[in-house]
Amino acid sequence: MAERMVMRAIRAGEVPPDGGTALQENPDRPVFRGHGPYDYVCVQCGNVLAQAMSLEAMNKRVRIKCGRCKTINVAVYDHKGET
Repeated sequence: MAERMVMRAIRAGEVPPDGGTALQENPDRPVFRGHGPYDYVCVQCGNVLAQAMSLEAMNKRVRIKCGRCKTINVAVYDHKGET
C-alpha cells in the first residue's frame, strides 16, 4: 500500500516556473498514475489526485485542481526537498 502525501494549497500569487495545472475531471479517478511509493491527496478534502507516484515526478511545477472541492494543490516538497 502506498504512503499518503498530503499536498498543499497554492499560495496567493504563486506561479511555478514552466508549470501547468492539471484538472481532475472525475473525482473518483486520479489525474496521474505511476509506479512509485506515494499517493498524493488533496489538502482540503483528502481526495486522491495522483496515485503511486515518485518524488521526482511530483515536484512544485505540477499543480492539480481537485475535481471534488476545486482546490488547486501542489506537492509539498520537490525532489530536492524544498518547500
